[in-house]
Amino acid sequence: MTGAHASPADAAVLTVLVVDDALVGRATVGALVRRLGYRCVEASDGASAIRLFHETRPDVVLMDVMMPGIDGLSATRELRRLSTGTWLPILLLSARSDDADMLEGLEAGADDYLTKPINFSILAAKLAACARQRDMVACMARFRAEQEEEIEFARHVIERQVQGKMDPDPRVRHSVTPTAQFSGDIVAVSRADSEGRYALLADATGHGLSAAISVLPVLQVFFGMAQKGLALSLMIREINRHLLSTLPVGRFVAAAMVRLEDGHGEIWVGGTPDVLWLDAAGAVRQRFVSDGLPLGIDCDGTLAGETRALRWSPGDQLVFCSDGLLEARDAAGTPFGSARLEHALRSGDAPGRHEAVRSALSVHLNGALAHDDVSLMVIDLD
Repeated sequence: MTGAHASPADAAVLTVLVVDDALVGRATVGALVRRLGYRCVEASDGASAIRLFHETRPDVVLMDVMMPGIDGLSATRELRRLSTGTWLPILLLSARSDDADMLEGLEAGADDYLTKPINFSILAAKLAACARQRDMVACMARFRAEQEEEIEFARHVIERQVQGKMDPDPRVRHSVTPTAQFSGDIVAVSRADSEGRYALLADATGHGLSAAISVLPVLQVFFGMAQKGLALSLMIREINRHLLSTLPVGRFVAAAMVRLEDGHGEIWVGGTPDVLWLDAAGAVRQRFVSDGLPLGIDCDGTLAGETRALRWSPGDQLVFCSDGLLEARDAAGTPFGSARLEHALRSGDAPGRHEAVRSALSVHLNGALAHDDVSLMVIDLD
């Protein structure tokens, strides 16, 4: 053994498992580990190493390669399997130092390779590095826990904004499938004091939390103005003004909204895919294409587009969706597309059309995930 004594930071809390069938070799390495101030546990073979791993959960493993029974490489593979999802550096100890041996050890799951006789200074430096890495991993775990707590709080606030003000309506079937923890797609339904019905599908730019936050101002205005029974044109201008004052440049919200009363209503589409007006058989009577800009772009509101009148027959429905539905691609890169959407709508009866589309999308993706948030809303008009 060569080298001088070194004192690593935070050594007292590091637990090192030393595995060697040779008593002298094991005792020597163990003594060096203890001299460095670390806690040391010793195993005389691979089976004992696996048992002690369960009992002590070491921070580092120093594993001899050549041992009877379960050798060092086999024990390393098993420890790597047992430690899946956790950080466990495994350093192999061997008198053989050719490239083939080192490669075999690394392929077995080891992180590093030390040749015998062990150089004390190198061992000290590597264990000190393991201690620093262990502390960094612990710091990252604390950071993740804090982030998860904040994410859960944000999710609670957003869900309260949507679900807490949503009016349940059996004539509206809807779903939102996010690609991340948060969705930039929102579906909202509200009823006015005058018995008018309002529905909204909104799709913010981006994904995740930033997109979800972008739609909150839309919901605040939508629910507030819908309860008063106000016209869509007023609602559109107020949402646009509110987004311009709250969102940074480059952030905007595509949306489609409808206001329904007895047998008639009005609809507006700004930046979303066509809203489909279906007859009782599920065939498309009319497509309401987007004639307005997404909300949060137009500074003076002159390009918002006009609302369009709607007067329906018994059994008619409206279908809203986000572009995430139409653009969802299968393994071959083929998008779901409007043709599949309309075929699925024709294939089911009125109450089952929402689920028919979702089932068709599931078959199309075949277990894959859509690259964008997917939202869908089907409204019975009578």
